[in-house]
Amino acid sequence: MITRPLELVSRLSPPPRDLDFVAWVNVAAIALFFSLLGSRFVLAPGMAVGVEGGNNLVLPEVSSVTDGAGPASVVVSYRRDNVILFEGGMYTLTELQKQMADYARQHPGAVMLVRADRQVSMQAFLELCEMARLVGFANVLVAAEQPAPGNHTK
Repeated sequence: MITRPLELVSRLSPPPRDLDFVAWVNVAAIALFFSLLGSRFVLAPGMAVGVEGGNNLVLPEVSSVTDGAGPASVVVSYRRDNVILFEGGMYTLTELQKQMADYARQHPGAVMLVRADRQVSMQAFLELCEMARLVGFANVLVAAEQPAPGNHTK
């Protein structure tokens, strides 16, 4: 080659062995953000439906977006009537009561965030809220998303 007569290869500096300081700072910042976003510092969006005390559900009066937000203890995905995802398992409404009671007993004052699909009837959702009140959940948050533009159903 052309570099061998001039011995230019011997004058090259060796590649660095490990990452520099800035790369380690970036890795630490990314780990910090993932840990904060996965923690209870992030408020769960939703509207709180009061289920503690009394026999009636208490519907909220919300003046701003953050009034109903709070940290959620557990998330329940209600796909359609009698298909409910809770703590890694799939249950019907009758099977769910025992699981919810065990969770509420282990975590007193727990708040449940319900992500209900549009296929879930209002009656089924209210039965879930009533069940949450009976087993001892402190509150139920209702998660809702606005439909994407152009994705409206009639």
